[in-house]
Amino acid sequence: MSLSKKIFLVSLLIITLILTGTGIWHQQQNRAIPSDANYPKLGGIPILMYHKVNPNPGTGGLGLRVPPDKFEWQMKYLKKNGYETISLVDVMDHFEKGKHLPDKPIVITFDDGYLDNYQFAYPIMQKYGFTGTIFVVSKAIGNTNFFDVEKKLQPENRIMDWNEIRELDAAGFTIGAHTVDHPHLAEVTPEVARYQIEESKRALEHGLKKPVEVFCYPYGSYNDTVAQITKEAGYRAAVTTELGLAKITSDPFKLHRIRVTGHYSNEKFIEELHKY
Repeated sequence: MSLSKKIFLVSLLIITLILTGTGIWHQQQNRAIPSDANYPKLGGIPILMYHKVNPNPGTGGLGLRVPPDKFEWQMKYLKKNGYETISLVDVMDHFEKGKHLPDKPIVITFDDGYLDNYQFAYPIMQKYGFTGTIFVVSKAIGNTNFFDVEKKLQPENRIMDWNEIRELDAAGFTIGAHTVDHPHLAEVTPEVARYQIEESKRALEHGLKKPVEVFCYPYGSYNDTVAQITKEAGYRAAVTTELGLAKITSDPFKLHRIRVTGHYSNEKFIEELHKY
């Protein structure tokens, strides 16, 4: 057998092994995404709560940070199981006006407006045809999470600038308000709370040239007065950190969410999604 023929046969064998191995790997990856067919239909709309999506441990602990590989597995799980992303405005239109929603609607939210939402979460969500809601601290735009750094709660992280926020908005993401500088709203005077709630809306609407209709309470801190001020400011809905599903009986300004942390295994993510 000639040398050239031997080389050809060896090359063919290597290519065959590579293709076979790739096929097996893809099969394993697909098998790793379980079906949720055995779970009962959810009794409301899940609103997932994320903060950071970042591979770098230096940006903070797993309480607020989900590594991108975990986040991608979660998005893949949702896609394979037929979930479709909607906005909080869609939720309110459904509850108040009977707007038709997909069979398995889900809202994906991110608090604070971290740059890594744009760098890591956005491309993954695009890959699966998903959109989300980013709740932005208006004074932090193009800056850092000074509100947590000053309290020594988190390491310094970059916050998105206007270009990144507008790109997400143009891609179908919802931009919501998260106050001016992230205070505990239940611990300040009603006058300060009103300023935080109204001014952040005004600043975002000025930058986006469109209405900002949804709000998120920093640290989950609110009370009935704060919720009423949020309503009077012209928002249609506000989310809390309280756990559960959004239901037609829910107060639109006290909507519950499902927390997702970087500590969760794949099994824990599925359990949290279906437990309420």
